Amino acid sequence: MQKNPNPCINTGEFARLCNTNKRTLLYYDEIGLFRPAFTDENGYRYYSENQCDLFFTIRCLQEIGMPLKEIRSYIDHRSPEALQQLLGQQKLKVQQELEKLRRIEQVIDNKLGLVDLSRQPQVTAHIGSVGLEQLPAEYLVVSPPINTDDHDQVFAALCSHIGYCSRHRLNAGHPYGAMVSTEFLAREQWGCYSHFFTKVVDEPKGHPCHQKPAGEYAVTYLAGDYYNAAPAFRLLQEYLAQNHLRPGAFCYKEAVLDEVSMADPSGYLTRISVQVFR
Repeated sequence: MQKNPNPCINTGEFARLCNTNKRTLLYYDEIGLFRPAFTDENGYRYYSENQCDLFFTIRCLQEIGMPLKEIRSYIDHRSPEALQQLLGQQKLKVQQELEKLRRIEQVIDNKLGLVDLSRQPQVTAHIGSVGLEQLPAEYLVVSPPINTDDHDQVFAALCSHIGYCSRHRLNAGHPYGAMVSTEFLAREQWGCYSHFFTKVVDEPKGHPCHQKPAGEYAVTYLAGDYYNAAPAFRLLQEYLAQNHLRPGAFCYKEAVLDEVSMADPSGYLTRISVQVFR
C-alpha cells in the first residue's frame, strides 16, 4: 500500500504524463538527478504531479546540450538567483544555435533556388544562346581587385576570398562567382578576372561589397566545364554588337549547378550575364 499523504502516481503513469519512459526515470534516480517523491517498502517509486515542471526543465536543459552532471549540480543547489544565472547562460546558447540554424536554412533555401532556376524555361532556352532577362539587385562580397589572368595569382586570390568568407560566415549557399570588366570583355581577355564574389542576402556591412544593379541583362548559360567559358563570352559579345547594346561595367559569371548537385562535370551549368543599355 502507498503510505505517502500526498497524491502520487507510479513510474509508468508519470512516464506517460511526461512523454518519457521508465528507463529514463530509473536512470535519473540512480545518478541522483531526479528522484521520486516516494518509494514504498517494496521499492516501487511514486511521483507527484508537481514534479512534472522540474522534469520538463531538466529535459529542456539536456536537449540544448547541458551535461547531466551540470544539471545535477544546479538541482542540488537550486535557488532563484542560481536559476536566473543558469537560464541566462542557456538562453545565450540557444540564441547562438538559432542563428546557426538560420544560416543553415538560408543555405538550404538558396541551394533549392539554384536547382529551381536550372529548370526555368528561359534557362534551358538560353543554353548556348543569348537572351534578355530582368534581374534583381544583389549584394556581392568581393575580393580585392585581381585584374590578371596569371594562374597563380588568380588561384591565390580565389583561396583568399573563400577563406575570408568562411572566417566571417558569409557563405549563404551560393557558389563563388567571378566578375570580368567589360573592358577585358571587349579585348577578349575573358580569363582576366576583376574580382571573385560571394552572393549574400543582406547588405554585408563592414565587408567589401559590390551591389550588382537591378536591370536588364544579356544572359547566356554555359553547359559543362565552368572554366571553358570562352565560347560563351564570345557569344555574349557578338550579341551585344548585333543588337547595338551598351554593356555595364562588369560581366558576372556564376555557377547554377556545380559539384554539389552533379557528379559529372558535363552537367554543370553556369550563368554569364552583363547589364545592358539601349
